[in-house]
Amino acid sequence: MNRQQFEYAVLLAFEIIFLGFAVQAVLIEDTTRFYVVLASMALLVVPVLVEKKISIVLPFGTKSTIALALFLHIAGGINRWYWKYMPYYDKLAHGVSALALGLLIFSFFLVMDYWEIRVRPSRILLGMFILVFLFGLSWEVGEYYIDVLVQSSYNNGVTDSILDMVSNTIGSIVAIAMAAHYLRSMPEGKTPGSLLHPGQ
Repeated sequence: MNRQQFEYAVLLAFEIIFLGFAVQAVLIEDTTRFYVVLASMALLVVPVLVEKKISIVLPFGTKSTIALALFLHIAGGINRWYWKYMPYYDKLAHGVSALALGLLIFSFFLVMDYWEIRVRPSRILLGMFILVFLFGLSWEVGEYYIDVLVQSSYNNGVTDSILDMVSNTIGSIVAIAMAAHYLRSMPEGKTPGSLLHPGQ
């Protein structure tokens, strides 16, 4: 089994787990999270479809990390882990989500290079950091306004937001370290887009 086949097997395992969560959501009559599970199951298929559509292979770990981030979000809501293990579970979910987003952004830069839209490796890494940071900041602002509008409790104050951003930063740094490792492994004379065709 090669790396790509391994990741496909991981995705299949997560799809089965998510199906169980969908059943659980129905049993506890949580309609909102039922639809979140269905959306997550669809999202897991998107990277595979992109790979097939443009004949590429995303960097190893990207698809699995996306699946893990979605799992943490779904399980945290349905099993109430966000509240049972507050605030540690939330920070773990933020870190893994930032890692997944960072790898997804890295993949986007690689696809741009594949389409001959060149970005220097140093700018790819900087772009990953900035975009993950901005997305995390937007998420915190969004949580605050959702709480104001529907009287929910997604945002637990300034300290919670700061710790969320710290977790996001740690996740993005891990993603940048992985991206830097991949970029260092590029064959001589190749551009970053070549990483979408490992072994060539």
